[in-house]
Amino acid sequence: MKTIKTGLLTIIFCMSVIVSCEDKLNLAPLGELNSETFYRTFDDFEAASLGPYSTMLNFYYDQFGLGHYNGMEYPSDDSRHPEQGNNNNVDFIWLPNNGDFNHFYTESYKGVMRANTILNRLPGSELTESQRARFEAEARFMRGHFYFILATQFGTPPLVTEAITSLENSRIGNSQPGQILDFVEQDFLFAKQNLPAQWDAANVGRATSGAATAYLGKVFLYREKYQDAVREFNEVVSSQRYSLTADFGSNFAESQQNNSESIFEIQFSRGDFNPWLPVDFGLNENQNVGHAGTGRTIVFRAACFLGNCAPGANGQGYGRVHVTQSLQNEFEPGDPRIFHTFFVAGENYFGTPFNPAWSITGATPSKYLRDFISYSEPNAGSNNERLIRLADVMLMLAEAELLGNNNVDRAADLINEVRRRADPSGNILPDRSSAVTADQMMQWLMHERRVELALEGHRYNDLVRWHKAGIINIPTDIDFGSTLANQNWRETHLLKPIPQRELDLVPELTQNPGY
Repeated sequence: MKTIKTGLLTIIFCMSVIVSCEDKLNLAPLGELNSETFYRTFDDFEAASLGPYSTMLNFYYDQFGLGHYNGMEYPSDDSRHPEQGNNNNVDFIWLPNNGDFNHFYTESYKGVMRANTILNRLPGSELTESQRARFEAEARFMRGHFYFILATQFGTPPLVTEAITSLENSRIGNSQPGQILDFVEQDFLFAKQNLPAQWDAANVGRATSGAATAYLGKVFLYREKYQDAVREFNEVVSSQRYSLTADFGSNFAESQQNNSESIFEIQFSRGDFNPWLPVDFGLNENQNVGHAGTGRTIVFRAACFLGNCAPGANGQGYGRVHVTQSLQNEFEPGDPRIFHTFFVAGENYFGTPFNPAWSITGATPSKYLRDFISYSEPNAGSNNERLIRLADVMLMLAEAELLGNNNVDRAADLINEVRRRADPSGNILPDRSSAVTADQMMQWLMHERRVELALEGHRYNDLVRWHKAGIINIPTDIDFGSTLANQNWRETHLLKPIPQRELDLVPELTQNPGY
């Protein structure tokens, strides 16, 4: 797919290229309008507010996994690449010219710039005070989301708080340690206080106050502000806005998107109008106008290994993600969540018995992929990516209670609620006893997060967080499923390298240590 690459210096040229909402709002694309006259009315800002959302789609659309799948999922000990040779992302051969890391660095700043443009234009608009607060809250939620990615992945990249209007103003050096996350806390707090608890049916998927609260708690957890994290997570859990679905697999079925457990998810679609439509990508002859799909459909499905090919190989599945043996072993025997995480020998694989010989590890992902998806050209699906759901929040709350309050009883209650949903009978996944040490409960908590959230993009971030907190030691405690990866991992890999292109363009910017 053709990709429009943008760095921090050139981002100002695309920050006004916001999604066209002509079908829905009877507006022309922003790129065809004068920015001095456009940002006035409610409809102007309603259209512009979709720009940061559309940017989020750019992390997931690529059929080869560019961005999120290769950059976030690959480094974990859950995923293995299919090659018998090296894979830089998996094997921690991380270089400043890494395309996946560069992709979500530049796309994050694109989202930041689009949010900043909205925020800069609000004071001169014709909106009422309540309307301004709503659009400010939505833009700040999105900005907080992108900056959380930048801070956790790159450490101290530039902090840009205003829309950039000149090349000179774009030459911004590194932020100070913690400065971006201080900023993110304030953005999510404002969003929490000013976003609606829910939207009408026409706006399902927009950020809510509950999503902002959950993300604020997540920021506190990553910063080891455990009491603050407990407060925010408790607010989400006790709000009664969300509930665990009766069936674990419902969280990955296309027919049950935006369900009771979902707190925030990416809204994908195929063919129909999608207000999150990414305007930055396209195939020849505009084949994917209206395309807002997910590349997971083809990236995660099995292909060929050593001459053994799965059905639809290379047309409907590239076999780029294989489930590590350590993840397979992590599940307790008979855990019902295995079915919705990876395929096992002999079970139905789209009409054919699954053959472990199709995979370098004997298993390929089933999460999001079972029979919930359909295929058409180009290679993409419309099953939403769930970014944060209630089970995730409950397990983060258990972690904060353990590390902040030594509250083993509360942690056990939360972990057991997640386990009971997975196995209502309790015969396969019995309750965890609270009559254990906090260290033992933490081991159970780490296990539960791994099996509950496997292949959802959380695992490597979890490992980094626990390593920084001194709970685990990655070199001795983690098997990445690759001898080279196990040998190569260093403290350097707690952060990713700032893209070389940015360093070349911005002399004030310095590289992360070790790169």
